Amino acid sequence: LDYGRVALEDTLASLDAAGLPHAGAGADRHEAFAPAHVSVGGLDVAVLAATDRAPAYAAGVSRPGTAFVPMLGDLVTESVAHLVLSGAIETAREADPDLLVVSLHWGPNWETRPPERYRRLARWLVDAGADVVHGHSAHVPQGVERYHDGLIIHDAGDFVDDYALVGDLHNDRSFLFELAVEGGRPASLVLRPVEIADETVHLADEPAAAWLRERMRSLAAPFGTGFERRGAALVCDLSPNS
Repeated sequence: LDYGRVALEDTLASLDAAGLPHAGAGADRHEAFAPAHVSVGGLDVAVLAATDRAPAYAAGVSRPGTAFVPMLGDLVTESVAHLVLSGAIETAREADPDLLVVSLHWGPNWETRPPERYRRLARWLVDAGADVVHGHSAHVPQGVERYHDGLIIHDAGDFVDDYALVGDLHNDRSFLFELAVEGGRPASLVLRPVEIADETVHLADEPAAAWLRERMRSLAAPFGTGFERRGAALVCDLSPNS
């Protein structure tokens, strides 16, 4: 939408022509909040996508745009976000997917820890039926949280980045998040350290990987999430008895 309505419609048409499911934007509000369905390893995965960024780009009743959810500002209550998202989750659940992922471009940039209201909203999403909450927007990883039977990735950081480096945040470093699912529930999460260099993404070298492992452990500790090291990666057991 930086390039207007024509560019958005062209993008959506190109995705449809290529047979690529998409969510989070559409020809109108109904389409923008509609879930995408993909088959992964025999699982039917439904993906909802929404954002609290750029309200001017919000889709309307007959206006193309994004699935906008107001989540910031003194005049916005959490119940507004709940109301907007509950209908989308209910629609996604009607198809009875094996796994429901809610992907949210939310929250302030360059923050390594999620604000409390976003933590509450993430937990509410799991209570409302999401199996995985996939957060992104801050450009740096935030913590990972196990909540009931769900998984919350508060922010996945940047995998492909168009920003210059900011301070000592190392926003060129993040993880490849690999989720294993058993019985329709998240079973384990593997974090493989990656680094952006020469305009491409690479597995991180050991100094960068060590920095990332230490950073993620410190970010996840307040949520009570522990990791074991497996080679360069971190592994979190998400099974109920772990």
